[in-house]
Amino acid sequence: MTRLRLLACLLLSAFSAPALAMRCGNDLVYEGMTRYEVRKTCGEPQDISKRNAVVYRRVHPDQVVAVEIEVEEWIYDRGSNQLVRRLVFVDGRLEREEVVSD
Repeated sequence: MTRLRLLACLLLSAFSAPALAMRCGNDLVYEGMTRYEVRKTCGEPQDISKRNAVVYRRVHPDQVVAVEIEVEEWIYDRGSNQLVRRLVFVDGRLEREEVVSD
């Protein structure tokens, strides 16, 4: 019986949505999507902020280079019954989703 439960849990987790996947209608937004894909799925955000940031990447064990990246933050406020979400894009791809707290 324990093996059946374990198998059921594994199967359910394999087909479940990502932990922080924002739902837009019947579709989900998940890491790796482009800005175009998110906009097509969820529509226009209420706010967009853009900035450039510098990150340091190791290219060899003894060499680190500075790389400039583009960061966009989109805010979706779906009303009083839902949490406000911040989507963070790095170089045009969705990197993470955050719940905005007051």
